[in-house]
Amino acid sequence: MKQEINNAISEHALYKFRLNDVIQKGKLENPKGPCTETDCEFGKWFFGTEVSSRHRSSGFYKQVRQLHSDFHRIACQVAGLAAKGEKEEAQKMMEHEGEFNQISNQLMETLIRWRNNV
Repeated sequence: MKQEINNAISEHALYKFRLNDVIQKGKLENPKGPCTETDCEFGKWFFGTEVSSRHRSSGFYKQVRQLHSDFHRIACQVAGLAAKGEKEEAQKMMEHEGEFNQISNQLMETLIRWRNNV
């Protein structure tokens, strides 16, 4: 469990780099992009059968589920802006006070707290 959460922390930290690449290129490599929460490796594990019902009923699971969904929704918005050529708007969402950075930090903090309580 702890290793899967560690993997999630690493994977989602890389999203910032991937999204910056999308902004610079102005196009998505994968048509789905970051838009679906069940396509990332963490999402496949998180929504799959490996997570016990005890963990699924925890407050951490519920928090992570919402934050993970929000994370992908906002990442999708960033990618969409970049793909439409709205580079400046996409970059604003990535900045320190930007929506992507805010939700990313909240997700990482919650994942760390969950991992430390497993």
